[in-house]
Amino acid sequence: MKYSKVFFLGAGPGDTELLTVKAHKILKKSDAVFYAGSLINREALALTKKGAELIDLKGLTYEEIKERLLALVGKGLKAVSILHAGDSSLYSSINEQMAYLEEEGIPYEIIPGVSVAFAAAASNKSALTLPGISQALIFCRAAGRTGGVPEGQDIKSLARHRASMAVYLSFGTIESVVSDLMESYPPETPCLIAKNVSLKDELLIDCALKDVARKAGEHSVKNMAVLLVGEALSGKTRKEIKSKLYDKDFSHAFRKAKGSGLAGGVGK
Repeated sequence: MKYSKVFFLGAGPGDTELLTVKAHKILKKSDAVFYAGSLINREALALTKKGAELIDLKGLTYEEIKERLLALVGKGLKAVSILHAGDSSLYSSINEQMAYLEEEGIPYEIIPGVSVAFAAAASNKSALTLPGISQALIFCRAAGRTGGVPEGQDIKSLARHRASMAVYLSFGTIESVVSDLMESYPPETPCLIAKNVSLKDELLIDCALKDVARKAGEHSVKNMAVLLVGEALSGKTRKEIKSKLYDKDFSHAFRKAKGSGLAGGVGK
């Protein structure tokens, strides 16, 4: 039997212009598109080709999704796409979907998308790393209804690294999240609450860690939002902190030092 190829498309944070060119092209040629109606901006569906079958996943079970998908790919359509919010590799249902495609020998491809954490930092004109302050970024979430987190990967444990953090899907228990973070981060640590990133009703709230729960309550921020945490968020106001890469006293493989010092090395 000739199967359709299945494409997992990272839909990005919401703005259709943040879809990759490749994802856009695949949507245009897909005969059927699966999407989560509770997460995907419906404007993305307007990019599909005329007559494409659109299947909303939000009311379906795992077994029903599998049945619908296998029935469609068995028809030998040109392409079948599954739209995932943000990037498919982060907090998505891609693993179980790939498992039955592998089982059936159905060809598939994953097209990455822009994660909301990066889109939020860009909208806020912030960086998530800063020389001498933070050179690591931790993606994490609090335990929720869809499952717990492994030992040592809870927010309290991860916060001990004092790295930048992107906390997903956790505003339902935000008081507990803030309490766990404050065991390691100072109360004044810069934070960003980001909701509906890249959309017309985007909400970005700069605040100190100690004020996160209060601000979230005032603006009715629920689970579908991200919290960015870390001193690196203060970078745009700290002109004294600079990467060495373009420093006149720093030599690397493409440029010799031009100042009085002769610092060596490559990279930041």
